[in-house]
Amino acid sequence: MSAIKIGIAGKPNAGKSTLFSAITGTMVAIGNYAFTTTQPNDGIGFMDTVCPDTELGKPCNPRRGRCENGTRFIPVEMVDVPGLIEGSSEGRGMGNMFMDALRDTTAIINLLDPINEEKQILSPEELIHDAESTENEIMRWFTSRFSSDWEKFTRKLLQSHITLEEALLQKAAFFNLKQKDIREILQKHHFTEDITKWNEDEKREFSSTVMSEIRPIVRVLNKGDLIENRKQYVDKGFVIISSDYELSIERAFNGGLIEGIKDIRPREKANQKQREAIQKMDMDYRSGTLSRIFDVLTDIIRTDLKKIVVYPVYDETKWCDKDGNILPDAIIMSQGQTAEDLAYEVHTDIGEGFIRAINGRTKMILGRNYELKDSDVIRIIARTK
Repeated sequence: MSAIKIGIAGKPNAGKSTLFSAITGTMVAIGNYAFTTTQPNDGIGFMDTVCPDTELGKPCNPRRGRCENGTRFIPVEMVDVPGLIEGSSEGRGMGNMFMDALRDTTAIINLLDPINEEKQILSPEELIHDAESTENEIMRWFTSRFSSDWEKFTRKLLQSHITLEEALLQKAAFFNLKQKDIREILQKHHFTEDITKWNEDEKREFSSTVMSEIRPIVRVLNKGDLIENRKQYVDKGFVIISSDYELSIERAFNGGLIEGIKDIRPREKANQKQREAIQKMDMDYRSGTLSRIFDVLTDIIRTDLKKIVVYPVYDETKWCDKDGNILPDAIIMSQGQTAEDLAYEVHTDIGEGFIRAINGRTKMILGRNYELKDSDVIRIIARTK
C-alpha cells in the first residue's frame, strides 16, 4: 500500500459518506443530518494510470488494485473526516477526534455542498466563503497544535544547540512532517533562525506554508449532477464531482449493468430505465466539467504531490515476478527518487543489498542514483541475507 493518505473533510451533510461508500466499496452510514458518521472511516480509493501491459499485449496480474482494459487502478488509503463545523479546532462538536484524524493525511479534499437549506444552488462566491471556513478551521487547528506548550518547548531548546530544521522537525512531529518537508519549506521561505524568538505571525505563516505546499487542500464541489452551469464554478478553481453518480456507478458495475468502472456504457443486462440513467451519467461526464473521483485522486497525486508510478519486476524480459505474474506491483514514488529508493520501498533488505538495476524497456544497466521516470519497469538486483 502506498504511504499516501487522502482525507475527505468538509461540513456535515456535504455528501462525504456517500462518496466514501462509492470510492472504497465500504458502505458507511448515509443520512441527511449532521454527524451521521460518528467515527473517522479508513478505506481504499484508487488513482488510475495507463498500464504498461498494453505494450506487452498480455494482461497484468495486479497484487493490489485492478486493471481494466489497459487502465491500472492503484490503491490509495482514504480517511473520511466528517462533521467539521465552526469551532472544531477548539473541540466543538466532534472536533478533536475528527481534526486529529487529519494528522497523517498527505492531502485533503475539502468537499463542499452547493445546495443551501432552502434547496437553492449557491453561487461560486458563496462556495468560496464556505471553503475558506473549513480551511480556516483546519489552519487554526494546526496552528494551535504547533503553538501548544511553546514556552516549555523553547526552554528545552535553550539548553541544546540544534538547527532551525531540527527544531521544526521536533515541533511538527505530531503532523508526521518529514525532514525533506521541513527542508523544502526553509529553502523557499525565510523564518527567524532562532525559533525561540518566533512570534504569533511566524507560527501562523509556518502553518499556512505547510498546508499550502506540503499538505495541499483541494476544493471539490459535490452534487455536480444538480448544477446546470458548471463551468462558472470550474473557472473559480472548483473540481466538480457527483457522489450520487459515483455510488450509482459502483452499484451498476457490481450488478453487471455497465462495461466497467471507467467505461460506463450500459450492457445488454440493463433495462430501459437503467440504460437511460447510465447514458445520462455518461453524457454529463463527457461534458468536461464533471470529474470522476479517481481522476481527482490521480490529479492530486501527480500534480499536487508530484508523484510517479513505477513497476518493480523480477524478470526484466517478461516483466513478471518469480511466479510469472505480469507487473504484479505498481508503486507510487516521488519525483526525483532513485533506483535505490525503489529497492528500499520493495524491502529494506533489498535496499541494503542493492547492486544494480535493469530497465525493463531498454535493458540498460542502472546505478543506484538513477532517477526514476514515470511508468518505469525496473528489475532490482541485490545481495540477500
